[in-house]
Amino acid sequence: MTLTHHWLIAGLLLLATTPLLAQAEYRVHSHNDYLQEVPFWLAYSSGAASIEVDLVLQNDTLYVAHARQEIDPTRTFSNTYLEELDRLTETERLRPVRLLIDLKTEAYATLDRVIAAINAYSSLTRDGKVTFIISGNRPPPEDYPNYPDFIYFDHQNLDDLDRVDLAKVAMISQSFRSYSVWNGYGRMTARDLARVDSVIQLAQSTGAPFRFWATPDTKTAWASFARLGLDYINTDQPTAARAFLNKLNQHTYAARPPFAPYAPQYEIDASASPRNIILMIGDGNGLAQISAARMANGGELSLTSLKHIGLVSTAAADDPVTDSAAAGTAMATGVKTNNRAIGVDTAGRPLLSLVEQLSAHNYRTGVITTDGIAGATPAAFYAHTPERDDSEKILGDLIRSDLSFFISGGQSLEKAISGRFTPTSLDRFETLDHPVAILNGTDKMPAMADGRGAFLPGSVAKALSVLGADERPFFLLIEGAQIDNGGHANEISTIVTEMLDFDRTIGEALRFADTDGQTLVIVTADHETGGLGIAGGSTEGEVRADFLSVDHSGTMVPLFAYGPGAHAFTGVFENTEIFHRIMAVLGIEK
Repeated sequence: MTLTHHWLIAGLLLLATTPLLAQAEYRVHSHNDYLQEVPFWLAYSSGAASIEVDLVLQNDTLYVAHARQEIDPTRTFSNTYLEELDRLTETERLRPVRLLIDLKTEAYATLDRVIAAINAYSSLTRDGKVTFIISGNRPPPEDYPNYPDFIYFDHQNLDDLDRVDLAKVAMISQSFRSYSVWNGYGRMTARDLARVDSVIQLAQSTGAPFRFWATPDTKTAWASFARLGLDYINTDQPTAARAFLNKLNQHTYAARPPFAPYAPQYEIDASASPRNIILMIGDGNGLAQISAARMANGGELSLTSLKHIGLVSTAAADDPVTDSAAAGTAMATGVKTNNRAIGVDTAGRPLLSLVEQLSAHNYRTGVITTDGIAGATPAAFYAHTPERDDSEKILGDLIRSDLSFFISGGQSLEKAISGRFTPTSLDRFETLDHPVAILNGTDKMPAMADGRGAFLPGSVAKALSVLGADERPFFLLIEGAQIDNGGHANEISTIVTEMLDFDRTIGEALRFADTDGQTLVIVTADHETGGLGIAGGSTEGEVRADFLSVDHSGTMVPLFAYGPGAHAFTGVFENTEIFHRIMAVLGIEK
């Protein structure tokens, strides 16, 4: 064994003797484990529940090999597997594990030698944490009961399950290739899927766990077998498979009943000039997030019914991957700035935002966000600081701002803002005679998973009712801030539920635009988060995701526009153009 292998085993031993997090319900079988660079330890440390070793008996020694010509005299059953298991027993760190012993030489003699080898390590049979399962060349089923209590069998015949002593059967196995030629990409044919499922159901009806061998070994295959309820998922990549399956539930959105999206009327001239602007920003909401929500909602969203569509480049001045501060500033002011900067240029000089510019032209201005009001995106529309975490400066700018109202999280700010804004509740929000603040949640608003309910679309509907009754035109920023949280956490359910809530909110904005006839609705994102990819799902609304990272990506984001002026928001352009095109369609000189 090389020095590198010694160090690798030491590292894997440290992992294996560290208490593991609770495993997911999906169990991995390390197929032909002895062929791994580090047999046993690689699979065991990664959390594999079942480990397979091929054994050849030669000159009374059990060698780890598939055939006699492949024997490596330094690799025996004892020194490769039994000694390592015994070492874990001595440290009291051994977790339950199954050792599938595939006999490649004559059944009776080889099995007798296996029993003798195991008996040399009495600790391994004392507490039952190791289940020894004989596969390959096995005695006939009628001989199963003749072997010690610690010896079980991998039964491979489905025709005699009613005649076998199942007390000695620890696993039932079949070749996957007997039922399907699927290669692990795309999906099985309906016929193959039915055959595979029926075999699993038959075997599991005995109460014994089931495994296929000769399976495709891809993420798609692992997910499919997990979905089918396979007890042990066969793989030659135990570390990758275990890591994938550990997050499979987190990366899967379970189908739920869809809602009916709002269908815009398209009775407004898109080339006319708007009076009002509603700018909607889904934080972290790239094309994949929209696609996932659309799949989850039966293929329909209010957003994807819009026809004027553009693509927006989101890079910051100092980085191709932006943060919310720089992206928000670009949209709010029309100027690129550095990451972390809010409402200032790359030299730290204050920039006039849409809120400030339009307030000077007698516009009502408001912000609604599921974040706190001091979050980077909303702050970019009223604050000026090179550091997004400078909460004292941001709060001071909020109090000095021209905002007519805001709705956000941040109940802890109620006292600090009360000299400028009147805190109130949504049901008491009726006029804009004085600046108003409606706060829901101590920091951010509650997430959808934590019971926010319809507060965001309800807030927008109420705010638009108040704005619509006011004699002045308005600019309203609406942020669906917590789509981003799901991207950072790699949680597809958070992404989808927050995006669907945002889409209901988009429906409220479109409904108002159709009624009002003078309002331009723009929906976009500050950036994409997580490098989300849609890896699978179902026509019933399930979505299975994969993620590139837990951070923002530099991917362009879509922009959708509806109402008078929508024609100006098509094509591919920089995020700074959002500011400039808004000012242009309003006919206001900058």
